[in-house]
Amino acid sequence: MAIDLNEKPWWVALIVGLVLGVALFVVLQMYVFKPIREDIDQAEVKIQELEREIEKGLAAKADLPRLEEDIRNYELDLDRLRRILPTKRETDDLIKRLKHLTERGSFRLTRFIPGALIEREFFFERPITVALDGTYHELGLFFDRLSGFSRIINVDDVVIVPIRGAGATGYTIQATFTQRTFIYKE
Repeated sequence: MAIDLNEKPWWVALIVGLVLGVALFVVLQMYVFKPIREDIDQAEVKIQELEREIEKGLAAKADLPRLEEDIRNYELDLDRLRRILPTKRETDDLIKRLKHLTERGSFRLTRFIPGALIEREFFFERPITVALDGTYHELGLFFDRLSGFSRIINVDDVVIVPIRGAGATGYTIQATFTQRTFIYKE
Protein backbone atom coordinates (compact mmCIF):
# COMPACT_ATOMS: atom_id res chain seq x y z
CA MET A 1 0.00 0.00 0.00
CA ALA A 2 2.29 2.67 -1.28
CA ILE A 3 1.16 6.25 -1.37
CA ASP A 4 2.14 8.18 -4.38
CA LEU A 5 2.72 11.74 -3.25
CA ASN A 6 3.27 13.01 -6.74
CA GLU A 7 -0.48 13.01 -7.42
CA LYS A 8 -1.36 14.74 -4.14
CA PRO A 9 -1.21 18.40 -3.39
CA TRP A 10 2.12 19.70 -2.11
CA TRP A 11 0.91 20.25 1.44
CA VAL A 12 0.15 16.49 1.88
CA ALA A 13 3.81 15.73 1.23
CA LEU A 14 4.70 18.41 3.75
CA ILE A 15 2.43 16.90 6.42
CA VAL A 16 3.75 13.37 5.79
CA GLY A 17 7.31 14.71 5.99
CA LEU A 18 6.55 16.56 9.23
CA VAL A 19 4.91 13.48 10.80
CA LEU A 20 7.87 11.31 9.82
CA GLY A 21 10.31 13.94 11.06
CA VAL A 22 8.51 14.28 14.42
CA ALA A 23 8.37 10.48 14.80
CA LEU A 24 12.08 10.20 13.98
CA PHE A 25 12.87 13.03 16.43
CA VAL A 26 10.87 11.36 19.26
CA VAL A 27 12.53 7.97 18.65
CA LEU A 28 16.00 9.54 18.59
CA GLN A 29 15.27 11.51 21.77
CA MET A 30 14.03 8.45 23.68
CA TYR A 31 16.58 5.88 22.60
CA VAL A 32 19.70 7.78 21.58
CA PHE A 33 19.86 11.24 23.15
CA LYS A 34 18.29 10.48 26.57
CA PRO A 35 21.01 7.94 27.64
CA ILE A 36 23.71 10.30 26.36
CA ARG A 37 22.15 13.19 28.33
CA GLU A 38 22.04 11.02 31.50
CA ASP A 39 25.73 10.16 31.02
CA ILE A 40 26.52 13.85 30.59
CA ASP A 41 24.58 14.74 33.78
CA GLN A 42 26.44 12.05 35.76
CA ALA A 43 29.77 13.26 34.38
CA GLU A 44 28.93 16.86 35.37
CA VAL A 45 28.03 15.75 38.93
CA LYS A 46 31.31 13.84 39.14
CA ILE A 47 33.21 16.87 37.83
CA GLN A 48 31.60 19.06 40.52
CA GLU A 49 32.56 16.53 43.23
CA LEU A 50 36.12 16.40 41.95
CA GLU A 51 36.29 20.21 41.87
CA ARG A 52 35.16 20.29 45.53
CA GLU A 53 37.85 17.72 46.38
CA ILE A 54 40.41 19.85 44.56
CA GLU A 55 39.29 22.92 46.53
CA LYS A 56 39.63 20.96 49.78
CA GLY A 57 43.08 19.77 48.73
CA LEU A 58 44.16 23.31 47.85
CA ALA A 59 42.83 24.58 51.18
CA ALA A 60 44.71 21.82 52.99
CA LYS A 61 47.84 22.62 50.98
CA ALA A 62 47.53 26.26 51.95
CA ASP A 63 47.12 25.20 55.59
CA LEU A 64 50.02 22.72 55.42
CA PRO A 65 52.73 25.07 56.81
CA ARG A 66 50.58 25.83 59.86
CA LEU A 67 49.86 22.12 60.37
CA GLU A 68 53.57 21.28 60.06
CA GLU A 69 54.35 23.98 62.63
CA ASP A 70 51.69 22.51 64.94
CA ILE A 71 53.25 19.07 64.54
CA ARG A 72 56.71 20.46 65.38
CA ASN A 73 55.27 22.19 68.47
CA TYR A 74 53.52 19.00 69.57
CA GLU A 75 56.72 17.02 69.11
CA LEU A 76 58.59 19.58 71.24
CA ASP A 77 55.88 19.35 73.89
CA LEU A 78 56.09 15.56 73.80
CA ASP A 79 59.88 15.66 74.17
CA ARG A 80 59.51 18.06 77.12
CA LEU A 81 56.93 15.78 78.73
CA ARG A 82 59.14 12.74 78.17
CA ARG A 83 61.86 14.50 80.16
CA ILE A 84 59.37 15.04 82.98
CA LEU A 85 57.77 11.59 82.76
CA PRO A 86 60.23 8.71 82.53
CA THR A 87 59.62 5.70 80.35
CA LYS A 88 59.51 2.16 81.73
CA ARG A 89 63.16 1.66 80.79
CA GLU A 90 64.17 4.62 82.99
CA THR A 91 62.09 3.63 86.01
CA ASP A 92 64.71 1.41 87.66
CA ASP A 93 67.30 4.19 87.38
CA LEU A 94 64.83 6.66 88.90
CA ILE A 95 64.14 4.30 91.83
CA LYS A 96 67.87 3.96 92.43
CA ARG A 97 68.26 7.75 92.41
CA LEU A 98 65.38 8.14 94.88
CA LYS A 99 66.88 5.52 97.18
CA HIS A 100 70.30 7.20 96.93
CA LEU A 101 68.71 10.56 97.78
CA THR A 102 67.03 8.98 100.78
CA GLU A 103 70.28 7.43 101.95
CA ARG A 104 72.24 10.65 101.31
CA GLY A 105 70.63 12.58 104.15
CA SER A 106 71.16 12.06 107.85
CA PHE A 107 68.45 9.44 107.96
CA ARG A 108 68.07 5.88 108.96
CA LEU A 109 66.13 4.31 106.13
CA THR A 110 63.78 1.77 107.64
CA ARG A 111 61.62 1.02 104.61
CA PHE A 112 61.88 1.60 100.85
CA ILE A 113 59.31 -0.50 98.97
CA PRO A 114 58.54 0.20 95.30
CA GLY A 115 54.93 -0.74 94.60
CA ALA A 116 53.39 -2.26 91.51
CA LEU A 117 52.61 -0.09 88.51
CA ILE A 118 49.10 1.33 88.47
CA GLU A 119 47.79 1.85 84.95
CA ARG A 120 46.06 5.14 84.23
CA GLU A 121 44.62 6.44 80.97
CA PHE A 122 47.80 8.01 79.54
CA PHE A 123 50.47 7.00 82.03
CA PHE A 124 51.47 4.53 84.71
CA GLU A 125 51.84 5.46 88.37
CA ARG A 126 54.46 3.84 90.58
CA PRO A 127 54.05 4.31 94.35
CA ILE A 128 57.12 3.87 96.56
CA THR A 129 56.55 3.52 100.28
CA VAL A 130 59.32 5.09 102.35
CA ALA A 131 59.86 5.12 106.10
CA LEU A 132 62.83 6.79 107.74
CA ASP A 133 64.08 8.15 111.03
CA GLY A 134 65.77 11.55 111.13
CA THR A 135 65.26 15.18 112.09
CA TYR A 136 62.53 17.49 110.95
CA HIS A 137 65.09 19.79 109.33
CA GLU A 138 66.67 16.92 107.36
CA LEU A 139 63.22 15.77 106.22
CA GLY A 140 62.54 19.28 104.89
CA LEU A 141 65.90 19.22 103.03
CA PHE A 142 65.02 15.80 101.63
CA PHE A 143 61.70 17.09 100.25
CA ASP A 144 63.51 20.15 98.85
CA ARG A 145 66.03 17.93 97.03
CA LEU A 146 63.18 15.76 95.78
CA SER A 147 61.50 18.82 94.27
CA GLY A 148 64.69 19.51 92.30
CA PHE A 149 64.32 16.29 90.29
CA SER A 150 63.50 16.82 86.63
CA ARG A 151 60.86 14.07 86.90
CA ILE A 152 57.45 14.50 88.44
CA ILE A 153 57.45 12.97 91.92
CA ASN A 154 54.56 13.57 94.27
CA VAL A 155 54.77 12.90 97.98
CA ASP A 156 51.59 12.06 99.83
CA ASP A 157 50.29 10.19 102.85
CA VAL A 158 52.98 11.86 104.99
CA VAL A 159 52.87 10.75 108.62
CA ILE A 160 55.42 12.24 111.04
CA VAL A 161 55.60 11.01 114.62
CA PRO A 162 58.13 12.05 117.25
CA ILE A 163 60.60 9.51 118.55
CA ARG A 164 60.57 9.48 122.33
CA GLY A 165 63.91 9.24 124.00
CA ALA A 166 66.01 9.89 120.89
CA GLY A 167 69.14 9.71 122.98
CA ALA A 168 72.45 9.10 121.23
CA THR A 169 71.00 8.49 117.76
CA GLY A 170 69.95 12.12 117.28
CA TYR A 171 66.83 11.12 115.38
CA THR A 172 63.81 13.07 116.58
CA ILE A 173 61.08 12.01 114.15
CA GLN A 174 59.92 8.98 112.26
CA ALA A 175 58.41 9.83 108.86
CA THR A 176 56.40 7.54 106.62
CA PHE A 177 55.21 8.68 103.21
CA THR A 178 54.52 7.54 99.68
CA GLN A 179 56.49 8.88 96.73
CA ARG A 180 54.57 8.64 93.47
CA THR A 181 56.36 8.83 90.17
CA PHE A 182 54.63 8.78 86.84
CA ILE A 183 55.73 6.81 83.79
CA TYR A 184 54.94 7.78 80.23
CA LYS A 185 52.83 5.20 78.44
CA GLU A 186 54.41 4.78 74.98
